[in-house]
Amino acid sequence: MYRKLWLLTVALLLAVATFGEKREIHILATNDMHASIEYFPQLAAIVDSLRGIDPGLLVFSAGDNRTGNPVNDQYNPVNYPIIELMNRTGFDLSAVGNHEWDGGVDCLQADIERADFRFLCANVIIPEKLKLDIEPFTTLERNGVKIAVVGMIEIRGEGLPGAHPNNLKELRFKNAKEVLPKYKYLENQNDVVVLISHCGLEDDLELAKANPWIDVVIGGHTHTLVEHPSETNGVLITQSGSHLKNATLVKLQVKEGKVVGKQAIVLNVNKVRKEKAEIKKLVDGYNDAPYLNEAIAMALTKFETPEEIGSMLADAIREVSGADFAFQNTGGVRVNHLKKGPITVKDVYTIDPFGNEIVVFQMTGEQVKKFILNTFRKNGGHPSYVSGMTYAVGDDGKGVRIEADGFSTHNIYKVAFNSYMASTIRIESIDDGQSLYKTSEEMLIEYLKKHKTVDYQGVVRTK
Repeated sequence: MYRKLWLLTVALLLAVATFGEKREIHILATNDMHASIEYFPQLAAIVDSLRGIDPGLLVFSAGDNRTGNPVNDQYNPVNYPIIELMNRTGFDLSAVGNHEWDGGVDCLQADIERADFRFLCANVIIPEKLKLDIEPFTTLERNGVKIAVVGMIEIRGEGLPGAHPNNLKELRFKNAKEVLPKYKYLENQNDVVVLISHCGLEDDLELAKANPWIDVVIGGHTHTLVEHPSETNGVLITQSGSHLKNATLVKLQVKEGKVVGKQAIVLNVNKVRKEKAEIKKLVDGYNDAPYLNEAIAMALTKFETPEEIGSMLADAIREVSGADFAFQNTGGVRVNHLKKGPITVKDVYTIDPFGNEIVVFQMTGEQVKKFILNTFRKNGGHPSYVSGMTYAVGDDGKGVRIEADGFSTHNIYKVAFNSYMASTIRIESIDDGQSLYKTSEEMLIEYLKKHKTVDYQGVVRTK
């Protein structure tokens, strides 16, 4: 299977010789890599092979290069491994994903300064004093073809990408649907227009319907694997899943300043046997981090669902904070399964890579119920993980039934959750909340070291 796919790729590239006046542009696209550095030796081998056939090959990322691998996220300086590997592999451009903001403006600017490639985002408004070198678009030339590339990021209901609001202070964002048409003039100045979008597949389809002057959307954010990329309103739309398991090769045929042919195929990066030796050596060096591999507890059974893992994290937050109840947002748990056996420091930072401090509020029981409803709506109809109670939300998303010893709507409770939830969810409380200046990861490490063994198989606390 791999040999057939490889031969097909080579055939697509060699086809340039058969089209007479037509010129071809080739783009290898990734998205939502989340610092999956373990696949970079294979990716680099693919890039080298393709560039051996077409030296003008372009390599783009549709954003979320970072966050998810402790080897990268806990490195000093943070994100150095992923940026270095992207440099060595020869990336040309990256969209700015919502997780590019996880370390704040200063961290992103440090990434930009280290990168040999440009970061694009047209729908962010940056005050000049921040000196953040993000460009709305750029132009390139390959094989005599002029290419314009525009970047976009997803915007949520509150007008911000899915990042901690504290990391987005002084920045403003506009919806891609509003901003993209302003760049239509690029169509007249270039032969090809590409959108690298971190807006998600559904939004990409809408953008394509409204902007047929775009030739290709290289998408990200929703971790969607578009196995057979096709055109919508004449716009080719791609997305390669996530975590660098796949990449998409886009081939564009251009004649007399117009794109006359489009094709894309998905390459299985994780199944490629060939590795680039110098990149493998770099990756092995980054993975040699003894403190991350320290076993701090033993899982007596495997974790089979995100709620089992989220319940453990919520228990750690409640116990270490001394709260009556603790909550953990579903998006803050980044793994679905955990093996039976040793739990390492690396596992903890993989489960929760965000470094959010824990905040404790004083709430009445009635305010706790309102908080549960607000988190349910914020999570898109998914209950937040909990410790200290079990609860059910009504089918209409309105009523809440809480089961906890002696629970009363009139009692006052200490309620703990992370600062991201505190910043993005409407909260009614007796006080303004108090940060414990300790992160949820630190609390989970403390909890695991104390208990030494854990067993959460079959735990269900929400309905």
